[in-house]
Amino acid sequence: MKLFGTAGIRGVTNRDIDPHKALKLAMAYGTVIRGKIAVARDTRYGAEMIENSVISGLQAAGSQLISLGIVPLPLFARFVADHCDGGIMITGSHTPPQIIGLIMVDSLGRDLYWDKSEEIEKIYKDEDFKLSPWDRINDTLSDDAFENYIRFIEKKAKGIDGYRIVIDPANGAGAGIIDRILQILGVEVYCINCKRKKIPNRPSEPRKESLEKLRKFSEKFDLGAGTDMDADRVVFSSRGNIISEDVIGAIFAERFAGDKVVTPINSSLLIEEVARKKGFKVIYSRVGPPEIAEMLLKTGASFGYEETGKYIFPPETLWGDSILSIVYILKIMNSEGRDLYQIAQDYPKFHQIKEKLPVRREIKRAVVEKIGEYIEKNIPEEAKRIIRVDGVKLLYEDAWLLIRASGTEDVIRVFSEAKDKKTVSKLAEYGKNLVKKFIFSSSLLPG
Repeated sequence: MKLFGTAGIRGVTNRDIDPHKALKLAMAYGTVIRGKIAVARDTRYGAEMIENSVISGLQAAGSQLISLGIVPLPLFARFVADHCDGGIMITGSHTPPQIIGLIMVDSLGRDLYWDKSEEIEKIYKDEDFKLSPWDRINDTLSDDAFENYIRFIEKKAKGIDGYRIVIDPANGAGAGIIDRILQILGVEVYCINCKRKKIPNRPSEPRKESLEKLRKFSEKFDLGAGTDMDADRVVFSSRGNIISEDVIGAIFAERFAGDKVVTPINSSLLIEEVARKKGFKVIYSRVGPPEIAEMLLKTGASFGYEETGKYIFPPETLWGDSILSIVYILKIMNSEGRDLYQIAQDYPKFHQIKEKLPVRREIKRAVVEKIGEYIEKNIPEEAKRIIRVDGVKLLYEDAWLLIRASGTEDVIRVFSEAKDKKTVSKLAEYGKNLVKKFIFSSSLLPG
């Protein structure tokens, strides 16, 4: 079974990922990526245990370890890009608290692309580790990712002092850090769920449904921002309204895209409308940080995003950075003299439904493959086109339906979008019924 998903390696703590597996994975990583390696973690149960194994594995492979402690992913990735040859962050990110993960990055701070991850996977499975002689095993050093990030962000943050914002870092690695950084930049911050916990007070994934408290508080502030536990994702609220992640992507694209923007296949049709208006090209990638970063590098595009709330500003940042995104939203508000809610009104509204259905890991990709085969033989009359780049996407005149296996969770995602609520609901129901039908198909069940 393939170990790497769309965002590193993830599984249930102490079952799918235990200290022994983490040790071997780190030895495999250290065999491929040589030199100075940073290690960090989030706040959940088992993160410290897995971190200890990762450090031991990297030391065994001869790496020079830099321990960053508990820091959000933007600080970790920034430190790696500035000072290291690679890094591993132990985090479950937006997933439920029982899930842990290993995010492995290269010297650019981006998630490893498939060539490197497949090499690591092969070494892991073959146990073909290159271990260091006894007298070349390095002790672990520590460094301050916070100060390193402050030096970076201060150059970007002119003109945001005086704003009042509310943040919700989901009791994760960003708690006590995002608020401190913004305060240093001159922003007044009120923090919800700002005490670090192993299990957050709300679901870690920042979505409209999990950010109700933030939404209400944003009525009293200039801006609201909620992240996941490692703070690469961010969802914004303004005047008591959650602003769609795709609208935020369009706002950034209009101002940062240059002649090209990269976004995955599950992004809103809104980006096409903005592209026609502003004259830039939309380049679609497969879903996941490795694919987006690789496409940004290949095409030279100056902005990339995905609908989960990850906004990427290359060339110096090739990962989702919630803090930089907050700073840039405040700068846009300041330069245009409008709040985020007012800016969002510039964009046409598309209705979206985003569902996920639980499915066993070993059959989720087979289910989607069977659905794709079925749809190709039974294309709905109104559909204009079917795309099978990453899952199954049906394109209509002003709507679409996407069914794909998640790369980070044991779920199949069903996304639909249209200009009217009736169509979007109809498409979502069609997609969910297909998934349920094929999940329970006896031909896919073992035995």
